[in-house]
Amino acid sequence: MKAVIISGGKAPSYALLKSEIEHSDIIICADSGADCLYFNKIIPNYLIGDFDSINIKVFEYFKNSSCKIIKYPSKKDFTDTFLAVEKAIQLKATDIILLGCTGSRIDHFMGNINILSYCLNKNIEAVLKDDNNNIFLKKHSFILRNKGYKYFSLLAYNGTVSGLTLNDVKYQLDNYNLTIGDSLTISNEFISESANIKFDSGVLAVILSKD
Repeated sequence: MKAVIISGGKAPSYALLKSEIEHSDIIICADSGADCLYFNKIIPNYLIGDFDSINIKVFEYFKNSSCKIIKYPSKKDFTDTFLAVEKAIQLKATDIILLGCTGSRIDHFMGNINILSYCLNKNIEAVLKDDNNNIFLKKHSFILRNKGYKYFSLLAYNGTVSGLTLNDVKYQLDNYNLTIGDSLTISNEFISESANIKFDSGVLAVILSKD
């Protein structure tokens, strides 16, 4: 089951929003992420948060719609985005798309990257997207498809990624141990529709970029 979560960071474009919710099973808003859906005339299944940043007019609109409201106290131990992810997991989501999770709040952005790790440890496919980037974590070898992106970068997430081998890319690599802080694998380029990414152990952060 695919869940789309919209948070209160930089709002996704209508094109990105539409492409993700078109084939989704559930839409969950985290607090002011609802402002984006209100503007685009989309009603989510759930609206979750402490509602300290949502537009009052928007909150009242969704309160009187079919959307289910789940309110938390402002003094809580989790971010609204994390609570939205927990709800998606409770609803048996196997794929989670995170929108509105980038922007000027770097602390929230880093926290949202860690949410990807939380999902990975539960064997849930989670991807953080905005109009320029596509970010996810992998703990096994995989085929990376370009999906219209020109560049991709790889980073060791929480320790060394051992035996990293890159084929069918502009800058190939053979059996390399990628450590945290190593910038060798930043800004590689596709040369075909897909790239073969192999590694023996570790967690790899993957970032697809359009510019």
